Amino acid sequence: MDNKRTVKTFCKICSAYCGIEVDIADEQILDIRGDQSHPMSKGYTCTKGRQWAHQYHNDNRLLFAQSRPDRTQPFATIDNEQALDEISDKLKTIIEQYGPRAVATYRGNGLSVSSNGNQVAQAWLAGIGSEMDFSSMSLDQPSKIIAVGRHGAWGGGAHGFAGSNVCMLIGNNPIISALNMTGGPPGWNPTALKEEKKRGLKLIVIDPRRTETAEHADIYLPIRPGEDANLLAGMVRIIIEEEIYDKDFVDAQTDGFVALKEAVKDFTLDAVAARCGLPAADIAAAARLFATSKRGTASSGTGPDMARFPHLSEHLILALNTLCGRWNREGDPVTAPSILAPNIAPPAQVIPTEFLPAMLNPALNTKTSRIRGIKQVFQEMPTPVAAEEILTPGEGQVKALIVIGGNPVMSWPDQTKTLEALAELDLLVCIDINHTATTRLADYLLPAAHAFERDGLAEFTDRLYDKPFGQYSKPIMKPKGAVQEEWRYLVGLAKRLGTEIQLEGGPIDLNNDNLETIDILELMFPNDKVKVPLRELAKHEGGKLFEEFANIKVGAPYEGMEAKLQLLPPEVADDLAELSAAPATSEGRYGEDGSFTHLLTVRRVKHVYNSSCHDFPKNPAGNPAFLHPDDISELGFSSGQTIELQSESGSIHVMLEPDSSLRRGIVSMSHCFGSNPGETEDIAQFGANSSRLIPVDKDFDPLMGMPRMTGFAVKLAAI
Repeated sequence: MDNKRTVKTFCKICSAYCGIEVDIADEQILDIRGDQSHPMSKGYTCTKGRQWAHQYHNDNRLLFAQSRPDRTQPFATIDNEQALDEISDKLKTIIEQYGPRAVATYRGNGLSVSSNGNQVAQAWLAGIGSEMDFSSMSLDQPSKIIAVGRHGAWGGGAHGFAGSNVCMLIGNNPIISALNMTGGPPGWNPTALKEEKKRGLKLIVIDPRRTETAEHADIYLPIRPGEDANLLAGMVRIIIEEEIYDKDFVDAQTDGFVALKEAVKDFTLDAVAARCGLPAADIAAAARLFATSKRGTASSGTGPDMARFPHLSEHLILALNTLCGRWNREGDPVTAPSILAPNIAPPAQVIPTEFLPAMLNPALNTKTSRIRGIKQVFQEMPTPVAAEEILTPGEGQVKALIVIGGNPVMSWPDQTKTLEALAELDLLVCIDINHTATTRLADYLLPAAHAFERDGLAEFTDRLYDKPFGQYSKPIMKPKGAVQEEWRYLVGLAKRLGTEIQLEGGPIDLNNDNLETIDILELMFPNDKVKVPLRELAKHEGGKLFEEFANIKVGAPYEGMEAKLQLLPPEVADDLAELSAAPATSEGRYGEDGSFTHLLTVRRVKHVYNSSCHDFPKNPAGNPAFLHPDDISELGFSSGQTIELQSESGSIHVMLEPDSSLRRGIVSMSHCFGSNPGETEDIAQFGANSSRLIPVDKDFDPLMGMPRMTGFAVKLAAI
């Protein structure tokens, strides 16, 4: 084609932000492939990224605002401004009658495509005066935030992945999930794992399934689901007892070592091996390999965070890194040079709590839900209580919910209660690029711009990149229909409500009709708070490596800052005591009555991103319940058979599929699948929604309400 053009941008399906090249002609996307010149992803892109054009050209796209007088009526197309007028009038009425807390937002993974949607949505809600901010973060890994608040943060950062001698991964599969923590294999370049292994890296993987990442492990521990805290406590005990920890670092930079040593004394190697279903020799070998290696970190994914004792597991991971001194010292290269941060050398010391960002400071996360005393985390209300906040009458009851880039029907635990709650709302507004199971229940739909139709900033990976690389993307396609970026709708609502949207650099000028996305981003990342101004970054299609920031070193500690890393804060001591006293479970006899034979464990798959990308044309069908082939045979079932999967609180129909990578006694499934509620169930095509097995008001974490979403008891029955 004579008018064919190729542009460099980055994929915004997930937070890996891989560099891509897009071929375009006649407003049609012809091809998407990895950008070989991208210094971070180096040409890598996943199956989702290569199919991303389908999401843009999809017939299911939401292109015009829609409304309906009541939920029994069909939607009618209306003008965006009229929709905002009507929504703001309804919000005013709700706020006047019930107070600002009656208005809530839910921010889903769809905001991965928006560089400013999360921050603007939070600031919009704060401007109203409501703390009822929910997001997908608290359905996933909130324990990481809680653990940092308890343990403390090291200013110089953790060891990076490149050049490490060892890497220990607990319940994360970065080759598939494309999400990594500092020190883990980068999600935007999974081949880096092979490169580092060739150089000499030793890999330890702890997972009930021999995952794609575990295939590369030097030591693989197929742990029984839900026993991560036991295993980690046992490793801590070995490292302390054998005195293979970093004594100088522990003496200088920590509090609580003696108390931690005492607290883990009962986690003997034999006891831990029995609880975890692992050979004692393998546990000891992993602990010794990790501790005696010079550089490298332990990190985790959703595995331990969705299981029991999630905060304890995450704290023990931090404690392992601290005991082994896996934090950068003065003069070490900065692991993540971050061009969207100030040009200040991070200090080699513990950051006092009062200097931490508000989201990490426990003293600034004090709000409490009306539901079971569940606490605020990350300055958000935990999503597991959202449905009950809507359903529970009384002062503070949520009456209006604005869902932005999310699909609660498919992603929230306890789908039955979720559906009941959404039906109870006085006002449900969805801002999305597509029609979803949740938009079907809404009063108003507002069409969001696709990533190809908007500006973008790789702000999430900025804090993870081990090079001073940044990328700003400009629109590559003309906006379809009446789509707009989420921030424009929120600005329109704030203007009508007479409220503010306050960002880091000041309030958004609500009366400026000429605002552009880069103006909003500059308020989020003011020029005096970044190494590279955004307008400079925006000049470079495909991003740029800013070599002038390539050799930043960790700085000297500031005088007068004497904070220490906490090895055994009171909450962790309590958790360890509770874990130690908990009765051991018998293999194959789970649940209160011992009649449940298996444990269900969460599973990441490469072709979807939580509740999005499910309709991409090359995706495999369904959401099978994977079992070890010997389990299927022993139960008298067969591959492809549809059976009933039962938990202590619910049941679903699933199709069986063998997976020899699983340890026996496990059912492995993904979340966020299933037919639209109210439609004929099609297990073969859409799979089943495993959240229907998970009640939010039983077996939940008492701090932030997260129910056990992996490692819970199930059994299988013939239909």
